[in-house]
Amino acid sequence: MNPVINALMYLVVALILMAGSFEVSQGMTTPGTIMAAITYTTQLLNGILMLVMLFQNISRGIASWKRVKEILNTEPALKDGPLENGTVPGEIIFKDVSFAYPGSGQPVLEHIDLTIHPGETVAIMGATGCGKTSLVHLIPRFYDASQGTVLVDGVDVCQYSQKALREKIGIVLQKSELFYATIRENIAWGNPDASMEQIQNAAQTAQAGEFITQSAQGYDTPVAQRGMSLSGGQKQRLSIARAVVKAPEILIFDDSTSALDLKTEAKFYDALSQTCPHSTKIIVAQRIPSVRRADRIVVLENGHIAACGTHNELMETCKTYQDIYYSQMGKEEEIDEYGK
Repeated sequence: MNPVINALMYLVVALILMAGSFEVSQGMTTPGTIMAAITYTTQLLNGILMLVMLFQNISRGIASWKRVKEILNTEPALKDGPLENGTVPGEIIFKDVSFAYPGSGQPVLEHIDLTIHPGETVAIMGATGCGKTSLVHLIPRFYDASQGTVLVDGVDVCQYSQKALREKIGIVLQKSELFYATIRENIAWGNPDASMEQIQNAAQTAQAGEFITQSAQGYDTPVAQRGMSLSGGQKQRLSIARAVVKAPEILIFDDSTSALDLKTEAKFYDALSQTCPHSTKIIVAQRIPSVRRADRIVVLENGHIAACGTHNELMETCKTYQDIYYSQMGKEEEIDEYGK
């Protein structure tokens, strides 16, 4: 409507000038009368243009309100259950679990059967896109399984309240999320009631104590938004410390040590086994040294469990694991437990 009204306005002005020039030349009117006609016509068409713009704003407002109303009236897909606690602390069971992301007909996981015992350390390996992250995201119920059941502490995760379920779990995601606050406050985010000693112990476990104490203000050193003032390894170690200080029943590390060198990573896992000996640990990783000391290693392939066992067992029986191992280590070269 805007270009139409503007074109009409200039066309009318041109017609008035043409007709007015003839009448002025014949002495039938004066130039002042012509200018008044142009002014009145322009004001009239500008008023119509403003009215058109008003109707445009009204139509946009109605459309926007409909969308906002849809959001406000949307029922959450994940609904809380009535339970707060289970019967077997630290146990995780996947029973014939299949999963596809909402809106996608292609399943990411299919028929997963896996039991993780309390206090056990289980590593999950596989090619990029095989469903490792999707699998561990079903435990804190970031998504619900499309088929089958996920049990935590012997209870279906759908029966828990989300707050109670996630209080049991400490998770470190692939991307470290830090906040504009001090180092101490970022670590204490995992446990707001943690004492300074607990924060320091968690930082030492995550191998972050050294670089923190070398900072100008120590634990009171400010961290930029999203951790932009820290390196990738430092951000990961603070995120790990935040999960450790929570002392949860279940610890999930979703490829969260990828920015650490092998020696620091080995020291971290040694310290973690002493700090949280009773916590169930799930490690998603791409590197063999990150997983070889786990109690069991689960190898995912195209959304299925291809094999499950110790490092030595998989080296004898699982072709996929052998391929990953040889691609990283070489057939004639091995590294020790500390990545040397």
